[in-house]
Amino acid sequence: MISVVLIASEDLPGLAAQMSMLVPAAVDGLVKEVVLVAGDEPGVEALAEDSGARLVRTKGDAKERLAAGAGAARGDWVLTLRADPVLREGWREPVERHLAGGAGAPARLIAPGGLLSRLAPKLHGVLLRRLDWPSGAVDDENGLARVIKARAISY
Repeated sequence: MISVVLIASEDLPGLAAQMSMLVPAAVDGLVKEVVLVAGDEPGVEALAEDSGARLVRTKGDAKERLAAGAGAARGDWVLTLRADPVLREGWREPVERHLAGGAGAPARLIAPGGLLSRLAPKLHGVLLRRLDWPSGAVDDENGLARVIKARAISY
């Protein structure tokens, strides 16, 4: 159902931690695939092979990597992620509720936190239908969320 587009970094432990948070959702069928988008970061190929993620190689900045990952995605929905911040327990419930009752609207997945996070919420990722990926260039996940007018879902 969901293709997770994970933007690689040189933080291999962070990437591995992010991927481990996706395993239960993959087992249950919520996550259809993980598309790991990387340039020349060392160790990413082994991580993709060990985890079963599909590796897409592309050089460039966040917007080029996001576009390459979305272009390779096969799921009905795309969830963009990075190594940091790592998803926490409980991320699935608001995503599943949104998929069931969000009428196809895009969403920003907001990290849990205290008072400071309410003032400046930390974006975990953006969830949108693959076919609704914007044709115009976006700079990063925040720009993507603005362009598609994604509403916030938090956990």
